[in-house]
Amino acid sequence: SKLEETLVSTFSRISSDCGKLTNKQFCLTNPTFHSTTLNSFIKNANTGYVMAKLAIEGFYEGEMYLVFTVKEAITIGSLVLALDDAVVRDNAGKGTLGDDCLDAFKEFTNQVCGMLDNELRPKLPNPIHLKLTSIASIDKENVNSVLSNEILNDDCLILTATMRIPGFDDGLFILSLSKLVGEEFFSEVIEENNKQYKGTILVVDDSNTDLRIIRKLLGNEYKVVVTDNSNNALSKLQKDHIDLVLIDVHMPGVNGITLCERLRRNAMSHEIPIIICSSSPTQETVMQAIRAGAEDFLVKPFTRQKLIEKINKHLTNNNILFHS
Repeated sequence: SKLEETLVSTFSRISSDCGKLTNKQFCLTNPTFHSTTLNSFIKNANTGYVMAKLAIEGFYEGEMYLVFTVKEAITIGSLVLALDDAVVRDNAGKGTLGDDCLDAFKEFTNQVCGMLDNELRPKLPNPIHLKLTSIASIDKENVNSVLSNEILNDDCLILTATMRIPGFDDGLFILSLSKLVGEEFFSEVIEENNKQYKGTILVVDDSNTDLRIIRKLLGNEYKVVVTDNSNNALSKLQKDHIDLVLIDVHMPGVNGITLCERLRRNAMSHEIPIIICSSSPTQETVMQAIRAGAEDFLVKPFTRQKLIEKINKHLTNNNILFHS
C-alpha cells in the first residue's frame, strides 16, 4: 500500500541520521508489516519493551509509537552517551536502564520523532506535527495499565525492521500506527482508479476539527480537498478541478467574505458555486456573503443530510454532478 511504501522509504532515510546520533553505522533493513493490536503484539512477546509515544497534531490526530526492547534501549542510550563498546555490551547484558542512559535514550527518540516529522510532512496533503509525549517500560504484565483500552484494542499497522549496529547483536526497530490514522494520512493521495465521485469540494476553514468532520461527512461521495488557510485556496483551485467551494466566515487574515469576493473576481473561479458557513451568523453576515457572490449560506453545526442537500443543489444547478 501507499502507506507501507512511504513508511519504508521514511525509515531508510532516517537510518543515516540515527547513525550520527549514535556515532555508529545504523541500518534498518528487512521491513515487515503486521496487522494486529498492540495488546496482542506485546502479550505474545517474551521480552520487555521501552515505548515512546508520539502525539500526532495538526490536521491529523492520534498517536504513533516507537518501540524498542529494553536491551536495545540500553544499547542506544549508552551509545548516545559515547560509552566504550565493551561497556555498552555489559550494560545491555545487565538489562537495567539507568537514569543517564534513559535520558540519552529519550533524546534519541526525540530526535527520531523530529526525523519522522520532517519526512512525513511533505508527503501528506495537510499539516502534521509529531511530538514526543512520554516514554514507558511495558511488558505483558503491565500492558493493560500502561495503555488505554482504546489503544490496546485498536487495529494497528505494526512495522518491524531489523536494526543493525556493527559490533552489536541485531535488534528490532518497531513502529505502531493505528490503521484509522494511517488511512486518514493517505486518504487523499491513494489512487482509487475505479471510484467515481459526485464532484470535488474545496473546503476552506481554519478549524482542523471542522475540516476533519466535513471530510468524514463527504468522503464517501465526494473528493474533498481541504486547506486551513485562505491564501492557499487559489493554489488548490489551480491544482485540482474544483466543482464547489465551502468557506468558513471567521478566519485569521483573509476572512471568508473577502475570499469569496476574490474568487468571484478570478477568471478561474468566478463561476464555481460557493457556500459560506458560520457557527455564529448574523443577518448582516448572511447579506455580506450574498453580496460577495456566495450562492448559499450554511449554519454550523450542520447534519450530513443538510450539507449534502446544499451541495447537490448547487452542483445540479451547474450540471456537474458525477464528475469523475
